[in-house]
Amino acid sequence: MFAIGLKEFKVLFKSIRSILIVFIIIGISTGTAKILSQFSNQFDSLGLNENAYVGGLMVLLFIAAPLFITSLAHNAVNKEVYSRTVRFLVTKTSSSSILLGKFLGNFLFWVVCLTISFILIMPFSNAFYFLELIQSIIFISYFLGFSLLLSTIISSPSITMFLGITISIILPIIGMISIGTTNVFIQIVSYITPYYYFTNDQTDFTYIVVIFPVIFLLISIITLRKRDL
Repeated sequence: MFAIGLKEFKVLFKSIRSILIVFIIIGISTGTAKILSQFSNQFDSLGLNENAYVGGLMVLLFIAAPLFITSLAHNAVNKEVYSRTVRFLVTKTSSSSILLGKFLGNFLFWVVCLTISFILIMPFSNAFYFLELIQSIIFISYFLGFSLLLSTIISSPSITMFLGITISIILPIIGMISIGTTNVFIQIVSYITPYYYFTNDQTDFTYIVVIFPVIFLLISIITLRKRDL
């Protein structure tokens, strides 16, 4: 499991697409923090100085993280099935270890990216936002687990790419609309998205989101075990 995770982690950091996404995240987060640092006195008077510097990064994650994650992880599992390399892997380890290794590698990649982004904000904010980092990691884990679920259920990488992009656009829209809507259907759907919990007044609600990637992984493991690899 750990060998697969380490390999996946290294592959992601060698990917041009991954590098571009990392630069986008770091560029926007540090750029926003630099601009906001010029208005520190105004933030102090408004009582916003504690979290204003991570505002750009958090907004970017809320809107674009689903797209970033699905574009990188949409074929994490089915590419191995499609190319038949999974048959070699299952002779060395279990299918659950393969899946958990894939998740671990992708998860570590995003943890490193987010940690670097928060560290680069420190010169402007004079603080390290540990709580916001944890919440960001929880947020991305939802979409990572969901992407791996899609990649396990659907055998075609091109279809998971299409569905991943579509869903990563729709979910943020539903999440934002659900904040001020009275539509029952949208409100019900919002309960299975991380946006409902992250926009709730109770900060503790954000930790409920941890349950979803666990469920996604369990379904993925069960599905992969039943498939004829």
